Amino acid sequence: MSAAYEIEPIHLTFEEYLVSEHEAEERHEFVNGEVIAMAGASDAHELVAMNVAAAIHGHIRGKGCRVFKGDMKLRFQAGESIDLAYYPDVMVTCDPADDHAHYKLRPKLVVEVMTRFKQDHFEKLFIYQQIESLEEYLVIGQDPEEPQAWVYRRDLEWKMPKAITEGDIHLPSIDLTLPLGEMYRA
Repeated sequence: MSAAYEIEPIHLTFEEYLVSEHEAEERHEFVNGEVIAMAGASDAHELVAMNVAAAIHGHIRGKGCRVFKGDMKLRFQAGESIDLAYYPDVMVTCDPADDHAHYKLRPKLVVEVMTRFKQDHFEKLFIYQQIESLEEYLVIGQDPEEPQAWVYRRDLEWKMPKAITEGDIHLPSIDLTLPLGEMYRA
C-alpha cells in the first residue's frame, strides 16, 4: 500500500520568480509567491491577439507609447500581501518611467483574448481595475463565428459594458477605432 503525499507549492519572491522565468521554457504567472504554469494558446487566440497588437502598434508608433504582445509581464502590487505578475495578450504603456526590462507597472491599455468570457476574465478585471494608470481594459472573444468584445473604461467607476458584436471597437485611451470583424481575419 502506498501512502499519499501532499506536494507543497513552492513559494518564491518576485525577484526569484524573474530569474526562474528567464530560465524557463514555458511561461508562468506569479500570484503572491506561487508560480502558475500558463496553458498554450490556440491558433484563433493568437490570430486575434496579433491583429489587435499589429493595429495598435501601427497606430501608436512614434507617439511615445509602446505596445507589447504576450511576452511582457504586468506586475501589480498592493501593500505587502499582494504581488502578482500576469502576461496580458496585448499591453500599451506610455509612461517613460515605466522602464523595467522584464515587466511593466503602469499600463494605459490592457487587452485579453478570451475563450470563455464569463469564466476567464473577472479575476483579472478586479486586479486591473486597481491599476491607477489603466484607462481601458479590452476583452475580446477568440471565436470568429461569434465575434464579440467588451471595453471596460475608467470613468468615475468601472462599469460592466455591453457586448460589441458588430461594428467598431472604440479605444479613446489611445485614440483608436478597431473594426471588430478585422480582428478575426487571417
